[in-house]
Amino acid sequence: MSIQRILISLLFIFIGKVAIAQSSPFDSVNLLLQERVYFDFGKHDITSDSENALLSMIDSCGNQPNIFVHIEAHTDHVGTDENNLALSRRRSNAVQDFLSQQPFSPEKISTSVFGEAKPIAENVSDYGRQQNRRAVVSFYKKNKMSIVKGKVVDKKTGEGVQAKVIFHTKSHKDSLETEADGSFEKSVVENTVIGVDIYKKDYFFDTQMVKAKKNTVIMSIPLLPIEVGEKVSIKNLYYVGNKAILLPRSKPELPKVLKFMELNPAIKIEIAGHINAPFRTEAQLKKWEKDLSGNRAKVIYDFLLENNITEERLTYKGYNNSQMVFPEARNEKDQALNRRVEIRILDTGKVISAADGK
Repeated sequence: MSIQRILISLLFIFIGKVAIAQSSPFDSVNLLLQERVYFDFGKHDITSDSENALLSMIDSCGNQPNIFVHIEAHTDHVGTDENNLALSRRRSNAVQDFLSQQPFSPEKISTSVFGEAKPIAENVSDYGRQQNRRAVVSFYKKNKMSIVKGKVVDKKTGEGVQAKVIFHTKSHKDSLETEADGSFEKSVVENTVIGVDIYKKDYFFDTQMVKAKKNTVIMSIPLLPIEVGEKVSIKNLYYVGNKAILLPRSKPELPKVLKFMELNPAIKIEIAGHINAPFRTEAQLKKWEKDLSGNRAKVIYDFLLENNITEERLTYKGYNNSQMVFPEARNEKDQALNRRVEIRILDTGKVISAADGK
């Protein structure tokens, strides 16, 4: 994100202070702190209040590495455009000189001067004109970035497929379209853990987690084509123990299923629930256990109905422990794979011609 875009997005919250937007893991530069300092009429001298504000900024950010500073200087509307532009330049120089005299070594100090062109208050009162006689001082940090490279491929053929890739953390999201061969590349702040969601029409969706390490991270993402009878487990679904209640950390997964259904409007699916009950036959299960797999599948079914997926496209069924991935599961990892909800394709909605059937 450019400096200009960051500056525009900031919100003034009170005199002299500016709110700072939450940093994004996808930006190479983050705004750490921003302050407005003010000048007397027609002057460019740094006042004692401005000195204190600037020193406070240095104390807060000056010891961090990879810091650079941008100074944006302004005037009120009194005087000619030419004189005000020259005055704002003197003000930016004064701030720059003050910072340069401190035990503080930013990588770079840059300036912009606007004269009277960008007022933040009306110039009809002393108070308004005072607000316009200002310099906005911004401290930025250059982030260490890692590159996440990957390729989306057809799981059956291994050929690259063009798809949409969504990168996300708890607070930020960004997306891109892969190249025609399925390849993609994304810059991410070093050591950030991000989710990567992949969507392609006529394919199941996928979700992966990756940590952007110091070296380039290489991902291979195989997508399974949609065909009648094919099935995949919905990742990252966690329920309250022995109940059909999703834990809060699972809620972000439901919109992914919805997006999959919207991207493929002709498909019909079965939502299949499974439980972990090793070393027992289905006949040995208690009634609540037999109900549990179907009730957990119904949670997903109800969510899709509530979000305008029509009933004729959906069915759900509980399979109890009859289709465990690990019938003799002895560790938590295997047990977790037994406790799952799957999407099974019942109908792709595609019309098969006589030629296709040969």
